[in-house]
Amino acid sequence: MPHHSASSRHSARWAVGVAVLAVAALVLILRPAVGHGGDRAAPAAVTTAPSPTPLPTSPAPTAAPTPRSTAPKPTPEPTPVTIPASGTGRLVTVPGTAGPTGPGTRMTYRLEIEGGLPLDGAAVAAQVQRTLTDPRGWQPIEHVAFVRTPGPASFELILASPAMVDRLCYPLDTVGQLSCRNGNRVILNAKRWVDAVPWYRGHLDDYRAYLVNHEVGHRLGHAHEGCPAPGAPAPVMVQQSKSLYGCAPNSWPSIAA
Repeated sequence: MPHHSASSRHSARWAVGVAVLAVAALVLILRPAVGHGGDRAAPAAVTTAPSPTPLPTSPAPTAAPTPRSTAPKPTPEPTPVTIPASGTGRLVTVPGTAGPTGPGTRMTYRLEIEGGLPLDGAAVAAQVQRTLTDPRGWQPIEHVAFVRTPGPASFELILASPAMVDRLCYPLDTVGQLSCRNGNRVILNAKRWVDAVPWYRGHLDDYRAYLVNHEVGHRLGHAHEGCPAPGAPAPVMVQQSKSLYGCAPNSWPSIAA
């Protein structure tokens, strides 16, 4: 048998030890790392950014209520009034009184309206009294103070249908269109009171003031007048229900200079 020396045996042991160490190191490298308690080591922690705080959810929009209009409603047009050709033929006194305004001598009148006409007696009475007591009217000129009374009076102021006006004004010819003064009666054509004339269109209250002032002017003793100059305000005693004769419309006996 071959004989091995001591150095040879030492070299062999050293080689075997190196091989064992190499194998052990390889095992350590290849086996997975374990943590305490024999559990597999936890993977490195992954940092997760915190979720942002959610914004408050806005409620679903709702349709805004339709605003209620605060604009005033337009005043409805008055119901058109048609004056018939004739009424009942009976005069009805408008009740109530209207006291004097101003310092003049009292002059009383009684307001009467023919039955069957679509007129508001109280409204007519208020407009007549406003006209008669207006400072542009006859009171300061004639130094009178008009007073409405339901009883005996200095004159009657009557609104009547065209047919009755023609009868009450006779022998004056009012042809169903005009008004008149006949004795102590001042008689106004209700058709003209409602419809006026074309050159007063859109100014009905002005025409009514003219109508009252013109016919009451006759009761006070004033005669008809002519137009003094083209374009000048017509004197209230011009027959403006027929024509302006070149003048401008005017409702009042006191013409401003």
